[in-house]
Amino acid sequence: MSKPLGYLIIGGGGHAAALAEILLKQGKKLVGIVAPEIIAGQVVFKTIPHFKNDDDVLRFDKQEVMLVNGIGAMPRQNLRERLYHYYTQQGYQFATVIAESALVSEFALLADGVQVMNNAVINIGTRIGENSIINTSSTIDHDCTIGGQCHIAPGVTMSGQVTVENNVHIGTGANIINNVEIGQSAIISVGANVTKPIRKSSVVFGARAVVKGQSYDS
Repeated sequence: MSKPLGYLIIGGGGHAAALAEILLKQGKKLVGIVAPEIIAGQVVFKTIPHFKNDDDVLRFDKQEVMLVNGIGAMPRQNLRERLYHYYTQQGYQFATVIAESALVSEFALLADGVQVMNNAVINIGTRIGENSIINTSSTIDHDCTIGGQCHIAPGVTMSGQVTVENNVHIGTGANIINNVEIGQSAIISVGANVTKPIRKSSVVFGARAVVKGQSYDS
C-alpha cells in the first residue's frame, strides 16, 4: 500500500487557517505550515510544525507531499500566483481542496490548486482554472468558465454561462448576471451588480457597477 500523502500549507493568515481546518476535518495529514509568522488561526496550527522560510518547502519530497496555497488573493497582488508557479516549476503539485459543506457538481471541472470553501456551490458544466479560489458561500451557476488565478470572494452570486478570464478579482457579495464576460485582470468591487461585459483591467464599483474612469456603456 502506498504511503498517504502529507499536506504542506504555505501561508500563515486567515485563508491558510480556513484551509487547514477543512483538511483536518477530512482526516488529512498536515505535515507543516510554511510562513514567516502565523498571524491567524493559531489554535488550528498549534500542533503542526512551523517552517519560516520559503525554501523549507524544498526539504519535502515532492512525491510525498501536496502543497496547499494558503496565501490569500487580493486585487493586483501576485504573491499567491508567483509561489504557485515557482513550486510547480520545481515539480511540486498543489492540492485541489473542496470543503465538505461545498456542493460541487460531478460534471464540473476543477484544475489543480482550486480551492472551494465552505458552503460554496458550483453547478453543472462549470470549469475553473488553476489556483483559483471559490470562497465561502459563493454560488457559481451552470456552464460558467472561470480562468486561472481568480478569486471569487465570499457571497458572490454568478448566474449561468458567465465567462471570467484569468487573474480576475470579484469582491464580496457581487452579483453577475448570466452570459456576461469579464476580461482579464478586472476587479469587481464589493456588492457590484454586473449586467454587461467588463473589459480587461477595468475596476468596477458600486451597486450600479460603474467602471472607474469611463461610463459603463463606453
